Amino acid sequence: AGFIAFRGLKKNRLTKSGALAALVVGGTTLAVTWRFGLCLLLFYYSSSLLTKFGKKKKAKIEADHDQDARRGFEQVLSCSATAVMYSLVWFTIFSQNDLPVDYEANSIASFLLCSYMGFFACCNGDTWASELGTLSDSPSATMITTMKDVPKGTNGGLSVVGTLASVAGGAFIGLVFYIVGLACVQISTDTLQWPLVPLGALMGFTGSMIDSLLGATLQESWVDDKTGMIVKPSKVQMKPSFRKIAGSNILSNEQVNLVSATVTSVVAGLLGAFIF
Repeated sequence: AGFIAFRGLKKNRLTKSGALAALVVGGTTLAVTWRFGLCLLLFYYSSSLLTKFGKKKKAKIEADHDQDARRGFEQVLSCSATAVMYSLVWFTIFSQNDLPVDYEANSIASFLLCSYMGFFACCNGDTWASELGTLSDSPSATMITTMKDVPKGTNGGLSVVGTLASVAGGAFIGLVFYIVGLACVQISTDTLQWPLVPLGALMGFTGSMIDSLLGATLQESWVDDKTGMIVKPSKVQMKPSFRKIAGSNILSNEQVNLVSATVTSVVAGLLGAFIF
């Protein structure tokens, strides 16, 4: 966790506060189980790589992309706080023992496992969707609430590439959770564990849709008609060429991420009871 935090700071992917937060949450989850810790760290690492991927093209779409690419403690905590809480509850009940997902044998452990995985499937799916969706060849995105064309980078904007990326991002987390579980869980079970992968894919998609819906309604999106770039008036001086596209100034981007991932995690925990 310390290496990842230091490397993120050195590579300009994290601010100092972001690196400290990453060290704390990464170290905490790794101290509970390898599966919890590696799931968080691989989410961060894969998302950071995609944030830097195609950054020149993204910089032409979003005016604040270079600044937003560096994650501060708010961004780190919005994509980890609830999962850290799950890991602490796990430690309180099960100590550092990793267990299989089997609702009949242990419903509490299974709920925590599916919820933890679902949280990061949402975070990873949404990040992959945002980072890859803006690079699609499509000249615009489709607003989730109106199905009308909006500039790429708009909160709540959907694309085919972004949607497929959300599924892939969630599946990646499910695969990590499944493989690390095979290596670390010592207790055998007759319940198949591979459905964690499709469950992760589903939660990646579901979480991305929830995030898009919240972003389209409770988060403002603005465009500079002069440049065609997505802008954030809170970070720059308002100009006459700025035009509001959609949404209300109720939640920040970090709050949207936290709410959508938390809701998705609960859905994953409940849905897991019908699968495992």
